[in-house]
Amino acid sequence: MIPTMVMIAIVIFGIINLAPGNPGQATNASGSERADQNANSREGFRLFKEHYNLDKPILLNFRYRLQRADVEHHLHVIASNMATPIAGEREALAVGATAASVISNIANADVTALRAELTKPGLDAAAKEALTDKLLAMEVVELDPIRPPKPAAKEVFAAEEEVENWGLTIVPFLIQIAQGYLRLEPADGTGEGLSLSASDLAAAPDLSKPLAPLEHAGKRWVINRTITEKVRFLAVQRLSVNSRRSIVVHDGEQATAEAKAANRDVLSENAEISQWTYALEATPADKAATIAKWTTWFTKAAPRFERTPAGTLVSVFTETRFYKYMGNLIVLDLGTSTRFKRPVWDVIQEHWRYSIFLSVASLFLAYFISVPLGVLAAVRHNQFADRGVGLGLFVLYSLPSFFAATLMQTYLTDANKSIFSWFPVSGFQSGDPNMQTTMQMLGDMTWHMILPLVCLTYGGLAAISRYARTGLLDVIRSDYVRTARAKGLPEWIVIMKHAVRNGLIPILTLLGFTLPALIGGSIIIEHIFAIDGMGKLMITAIQFRDYNVIMGELLIASVLTLLGILLSDISYALVDPRISLE
Repeated sequence: MIPTMVMIAIVIFGIINLAPGNPGQATNASGSERADQNANSREGFRLFKEHYNLDKPILLNFRYRLQRADVEHHLHVIASNMATPIAGEREALAVGATAASVISNIANADVTALRAELTKPGLDAAAKEALTDKLLAMEVVELDPIRPPKPAAKEVFAAEEEVENWGLTIVPFLIQIAQGYLRLEPADGTGEGLSLSASDLAAAPDLSKPLAPLEHAGKRWVINRTITEKVRFLAVQRLSVNSRRSIVVHDGEQATAEAKAANRDVLSENAEISQWTYALEATPADKAATIAKWTTWFTKAAPRFERTPAGTLVSVFTETRFYKYMGNLIVLDLGTSTRFKRPVWDVIQEHWRYSIFLSVASLFLAYFISVPLGVLAAVRHNQFADRGVGLGLFVLYSLPSFFAATLMQTYLTDANKSIFSWFPVSGFQSGDPNMQTTMQMLGDMTWHMILPLVCLTYGGLAAISRYARTGLLDVIRSDYVRTARAKGLPEWIVIMKHAVRNGLIPILTLLGFTLPALIGGSIIIEHIFAIDGMGKLMITAIQFRDYNVIMGELLIASVLTLLGILLSDISYALVDPRISLE
């Protein structure tokens, strides 16, 4: 049973984590935390992903292989998409737009003349239509201001997400990038650009002064000041987020004095370094002062980022979602709901009581009605009772539960002020339970549950009764039943004492697979009658991508399935002496 549960947990984990989308996408418009957002937004989203392990790889962690070039590439993609200009960039683009407009008018002189003619007063409708048709038929040369092309939105999103998720792993690289990143472009305008560090050059350029072309690797380059400034800015912004350590003690947890002191140190440091940023338009002195703070901090904090080969190997397996998930599962911790911000166990327990009441009562009624009908149909095989029971139950089976529920809610409640307004429209109970006695509360709940119970029960009558009928027909033809009749026993003793007991085996098999209904609930019925049960909870969890609740419900349903099968096997030995548990 335990190996089966482990495999079920692995399968559920795989399905959930391979599903498209991200539960954090609703936290901002772009679908991820942007590197140029304010500190509070960045920290809130980082904590969200850290708390739910969404910042970790799924199965194996190979982030130890990351290089500085990987970080530079992602920051370059984000910088190319930034709308905020550096000093002088807006003016340069304005000049480019004006030049492009003048050149466009020259290149499209015929089109410009025709547009001017269209604006002349006194043109009649026919002349305007003729000129408009002629204008639409002409080819226009489109010229845009010269500006760097922006990357695709998908590429920007992936870069933002990766840089955020890499966390502390890339802090040493971010320090190096903030200190001296340079973006070079070929001076002749041909070929690919180059990213390097200022230390790779003979003399570090001063970005606050006009930049002359430089020689590197046998080729002339010009410094792309816009990208250089933005990438350094993004590196500092990311440092203010990625460098923050996880707190030792969470809210509500008990801890020793040493752990609380360590927690205070972490919180104090996180609050301090979160302020070490600068604006794009900041002066060179302010930028240098901020980078100097980070250099001093990293000199002291460098041992945190050193890893031994053994530690690196361990992190490959332990710094993953799967490891955290299985570790929590072993101690029966299903995590915290991203929708309700509370432990999954608490959320499930709140909704489970409604589904248990409905499911157990429905299951009991279904068997209480179906088994006698199945016995009657088997005893009166191919007679009027057999055919009548089968016809009636299959007619009920053909009626969809949502159709019957809607009809009952329309004509048997006070929803439309019907003359048969006998039952409440929806809900599990009315009034304040604290103001009711126990019997009043049970009566109120039962009154609310009559219509949902009818809708949940009638659909299963046909299947269960046919199982009972088929199982009993096989037993009635057995030799020991004919022997009992030959002894002169009354028919009802032959049926009820000898036949029915052994004919229950198919019913017990079916009963074993009905236990998961206790956790699954009825989505449609719960929705129609506004019952806040497990079915409605599952729909809510799927809509809001609340992975922990989904996995919790599926795991509990899997456990109940295994328990149901086990109980069925035990029940076989109780009803049939020929079956042994050995």
